[in-house]
Amino acid sequence: MYNLSLSKIAEAIEAKLIGEGERVEPRGASIDTRKLKPGDLFFALAGEKTDGHHYLAEAYRLGAVAAVVNRIPPELQRMDFPLLLVPEPEKALQRLALVQRNLAQVPVIAVTGSTGKTTTKDILASILAVKGNVLSTRGNYNNELGLPLTLLALEKQHWAVVTEMGMDALGEIDFLASIARPTHGVITNIGRAHQEILGSQEKIAQAKAELFPHISPEGGLVLNKQDEVKLRPWLPNVRCRISWIDYLPPADLWVTEIRPNEHNHGHTFEVCAEGRRIPLTLNIPGRHNIINSLAAVSIARQLGLSWEEIKLGLSMVHLTPMRLEIIQLPEQKLTLINDAYNASPDSMASALEVLQSVAGKRRKIAVLGDMFELGSYSVKGHFEVGEKAKAIQPEYLITVGELGRFIAEGAIKAGFPQSKTRSFRENQEALLFLKSIVTAGDVILVKGSRGVQMEQIVAGLCPIGP
Repeated sequence: MYNLSLSKIAEAIEAKLIGEGERVEPRGASIDTRKLKPGDLFFALAGEKTDGHHYLAEAYRLGAVAAVVNRIPPELQRMDFPLLLVPEPEKALQRLALVQRNLAQVPVIAVTGSTGKTTTKDILASILAVKGNVLSTRGNYNNELGLPLTLLALEKQHWAVVTEMGMDALGEIDFLASIARPTHGVITNIGRAHQEILGSQEKIAQAKAELFPHISPEGGLVLNKQDEVKLRPWLPNVRCRISWIDYLPPADLWVTEIRPNEHNHGHTFEVCAEGRRIPLTLNIPGRHNIINSLAAVSIARQLGLSWEEIKLGLSMVHLTPMRLEIIQLPEQKLTLINDAYNASPDSMASALEVLQSVAGKRRKIAVLGDMFELGSYSVKGHFEVGEKAKAIQPEYLITVGELGRFIAEGAIKAGFPQSKTRSFRENQEALLFLKSIVTAGDVILVKGSRGVQMEQIVAGLCPIGP
């Protein structure tokens, strides 16, 4: 955090400061005592299953310098622990994050989209880090709590901030952007994720386009040319320059000479931009990540980075765990592709392409789980994934969950042998079968929606953890 005393924080969030410590300056913010660091300001938030007020004594013991509360538990009245009393600690967290953002005269980049948000964020942060310290969203801290916590980690040493913005409903991107006040933005794509909640791709596009009016006129916006028609109704809300990206022209940045890099499952390619062709190398798996890297490259160029700096940043990309994470298991002589964090039809198709690329002539096994929040597209979406699974001809197709069985049905209907498919309700059942059929040299993809928690299968194959 920037240097803000408790008295200034109290003024900013309209809190009553109880106890001594007006001049104390918190170093950071926390809503979870398991992640709290000495010097943090603890926000006692009430959730569905617990209440932060029950952990105030623990926060004090762990070194919190003060807490934001909506009531004072009796046991704290005897403790020398400054408290900031507010009606709603969650709103206080968001208000303080906005204060912090307003103090920072640095570029803030907002990354959203149906798929590829976290990977694009990781790539962009890696490139920008060549120039200095960068603050980026930890993991997928991309909601109404995670975004403020990211901004409250901002320090004077950071020259740029890369934030990820997720959403489940209309109005959420608008709210997050009102706190982050981004100078630049990226919408990776408009897909089917959250269609169950929003009802259609048009509504998904509308929700993502809430970012448009928040981007600074002096900044820039990167959009996927494939989504131009979907986003067209909201383009008049854009106040800055738009940079369009695609695999093919016409676009401001597009690619040619794409070649797989067999050594690390990445790609080499040439970016066509600014009247030039610039050779680049991306050392992470997945052809689809080329377009994610284009978005990052476009923002980096807008922020003044040279092509040499961009090349260096791309060479150092490290993805967030459970995103196409390739794990070698030397004892079993297996290759595991851990893409268990989340899933949609588009990201399933991309992951299957990675499985085919990584495996080469080795046996392929696809372990695929439910995809949630697809609404009326759910059964069809699972069927289509099954058809794509059949196209790469895995040795086995294993599905998990009630919806996952439609993946198997789609594959069988497309001509995949029923004898090579298995559908299970639970991860442990799938794991037991998987262990019974794997052989040395196999390449295994594990992917499903967050609620399926398919990292349990990964852990079962790799007991020390992914």
